Amino acid sequence: MKIERMPDAARRLALVLAVAAVPVITVPTVAHAGDAGPAELVLAAPDRYAPVQDVLYASGDTGYLHRRETGDGSTAPYQWRGYDGTERTVENFTGKLPGQQGYYGAGTDILPVPIDASGVVQLRDPATAESTPLTVPDGQYTVGSFGQTVLTISYNDVWQVDKLHILHLQDGATTDTPVDPPSGLRFDRYPVAAGDGRLAVVKFTHGHTLGLVDLTTGALTPVTANVAVDNPATIQAAVSPTHIAWYQKGMSQARVVLRDDPSGTQTSVAVPPSAEGTPVIGLAGDWLLTSYRPSAPTEPNPPLTGGGPLKAAPLDGGSPVTLLAAAQPDLTQIPGGGAITVGGANAGDWAVRRIEVAADGGLTVRTLSEVPARPAAVRGIALAGGQLVTKEEDSAPRPSYQTRKVTLTGTPSAGERSEVTTAPLGDSYGQPLGAGDGSVVHVRHDDVTQRDVLVRATAAGARTEVVPFDRTTPATSGLGLRDAAGQYAVYGSGDERLVVDFEASGGGAVVQQLNTPAAALWGSKLWTTDGTAGEIEARDLVSGTVTPYTVGASCGIRDIQTVGRWVYWDCLGQDIIGGDQSTPFGVYDLQTGENISLPERGKLGDGFVLNQDTTAGKLLLNDFHTGTAAAPRVLTDLPAVSGWKNYDVDKFGGGVAWLDAAGAAHVVPSGVPAQALAVTATRTDTVYTPTAGAAWNPLWQLSKPATGAQVVIKRKAKIVRTLDATALGAALTARWDGTLADGKPAATGTYTWELTAEPEDGTGAALTLTGTLTVTDGS
Repeated sequence: MKIERMPDAARRLALVLAVAAVPVITVPTVAHAGDAGPAELVLAAPDRYAPVQDVLYASGDTGYLHRRETGDGSTAPYQWRGYDGTERTVENFTGKLPGQQGYYGAGTDILPVPIDASGVVQLRDPATAESTPLTVPDGQYTVGSFGQTVLTISYNDVWQVDKLHILHLQDGATTDTPVDPPSGLRFDRYPVAAGDGRLAVVKFTHGHTLGLVDLTTGALTPVTANVAVDNPATIQAAVSPTHIAWYQKGMSQARVVLRDDPSGTQTSVAVPPSAEGTPVIGLAGDWLLTSYRPSAPTEPNPPLTGGGPLKAAPLDGGSPVTLLAAAQPDLTQIPGGGAITVGGANAGDWAVRRIEVAADGGLTVRTLSEVPARPAAVRGIALAGGQLVTKEEDSAPRPSYQTRKVTLTGTPSAGERSEVTTAPLGDSYGQPLGAGDGSVVHVRHDDVTQRDVLVRATAAGARTEVVPFDRTTPATSGLGLRDAAGQYAVYGSGDERLVVDFEASGGGAVVQQLNTPAAALWGSKLWTTDGTAGEIEARDLVSGTVTPYTVGASCGIRDIQTVGRWVYWDCLGQDIIGGDQSTPFGVYDLQTGENISLPERGKLGDGFVLNQDTTAGKLLLNDFHTGTAAAPRVLTDLPAVSGWKNYDVDKFGGGVAWLDAAGAAHVVPSGVPAQALAVTATRTDTVYTPTAGAAWNPLWQLSKPATGAQVVIKRKAKIVRTLDATALGAALTARWDGTLADGKPAATGTYTWELTAEPEDGTGAALTLTGTLTVTDGS
């Protein structure tokens, strides 16, 4: 990256980018051992949104001191990294950041390493680890260092700072050059604002004056600060070989003087405004550098990518330019000129970078060390209708649900990842559930009202919230969401279940209340029981029709799951703690009327049950589609997790997904033949009045994803319009604005429509649906 002076009258600035392009991560496809199983799609955990923090402490002539955030939360060691790439740990260093109880710049490559409370400071060369001891006199307290120079303060009888001391080594002994403040002023308790091996900028208890201390002679030159507020704590400074700059928080301009004429004319340089936080200044040649220290994050205002932009403004006037899209608030000056910072475009582009002055007076930005991103925390997974949903704590500014289309036919593939909506913090609340139509349903807790809230976010971005119970709920459960299909969801605990219709007339609402834990959805049907032993029933939520079935069990059914022709029933259920594990359970085949025995309980898929063996830490698949359960097949090693869901079954498509310990998502076909493509619910208006902005928007909920879907509209057997249907998971929708193929408006009357679609997995026959639509003029 380079900023150059242009020879035209306006002295325009050009920015030439020299930052390497961010590499594209491809999605690998692997197979099970021996290629015995179906192909597996593996999607690595995304990068954490916030970059890894690599804090800079000092920059010398041959390297810089830094500490890079660790992945396990342990304390990071201080590291000295040479500009040649070599790196060495600096043991026992306790230096502080500028402004944090002392200023420990490099000035040269020498670092001060205090030896416990002995008053001895080791002046260590980090490149060779050689040290020279310097003894701090009694009654003095270290406040800064620059190379071979250590700065201390001493107090008077009433514990006011009365002197600054410049300590050097001479013939193995400590020399002490005391520095008195100007008449009427006292040094600040933490006086050092900036400096290098030859000069230090110091502050007094009043901010209207700064002091420039010659570290060789001890001469102090007072300089009028021209700050807005008499507060030294809000003043920062920077020193380069040619200039001295200072800035007070809240001001719009920094002050700059020539180093060899500090009492001369002060130049005001505009500090570029930013909403990113407090500006931090630096110098490079004839440029003022600014990065920004972010404000503390809040829920409405989440943390930034890693900081505000790094900008450079010419000292003699002109518009600032952006060097980096984001940078940490770390600007350390190199004694010979230039500065070092940490930043980039995003977490995947983060690096320690050196800002240098080019021969023509412009600036170049050079990468010294890349700072690799760390994986985000993925704490929840759902798979429905070929849509993979992950609950991600820190891959975006706020916790979010991210979704992508996965295709398991042929060579597995994944589409682009996109955010559905924000998610609650923590593991228990917000576990995602896919509804098969591209929407995601979850539960959040409203801390103000002390209520659970059911939330549905559609693929189009619409968000609907419903409070199922008007009573307080503990903020630690979050486990009440049981099932979802299209516009419906089942919620509840104990022996109480509610059915929510997110698209009910007048807004989302509770439409069914049940006194049973057995409740499941398939399309627009609610599967439940009336409490009679062995009895289950299907309630049509649209028509109200109830169809009873008998599964032949001599017990009250407490858990139901359903996928097409298969109905899983269990007399134990997930709400019985310490119950009899031998209580009957199985699968009822609606086509044959037969019960199928299973070796283990689990989560129902299309022709199989998925079981997590928590003792062995394995994910097992039990195939029963032939009418007899086969021996369990191990899909993967998968230990159980507490409070969140690390695997799921796509009941609208037949796939299986899980999260490994590294946060990578794995998606694999079940290997079990799926049922034929079928419609499970429809929403097709039969009357349509074309008006401005109005359209006929039919929706068909299917048993699994479809492809190549079209809607043909006819009038008296003549095709007047052909529409491509849009797939939303395992659902299809279309939009007709009432115009014909030639663009003319459709005449009033009766039209027929025909939907055709092919199964995406290639299994079974194509789907054909027909219906009629009356176009009216509204009269």
